[in-house]
Amino acid sequence: MDCPQCSQPDVLEIQHVLPDDTEVWFFSCHNCEEKWWNREGEDIDITTVLEIVRQTRS
Repeated sequence: MDCPQCSQPDVLEIQHVLPDDTEVWFFSCHNCEEKWWNREGEDIDITTVLEIVRQTRS
């Protein structure tokens, strides 16, 4: 995967399953330090990830 910010291919990818069984991917570019999250092929904001985690802990 190439970074959407700087187009460099040096991107760290981490798959994670949230407490409600939602599968998300975290990406971090080693070149420009851009970070983003993805769920089911669509980018999501970190606040969405945190909200899913908070809802399952309530």
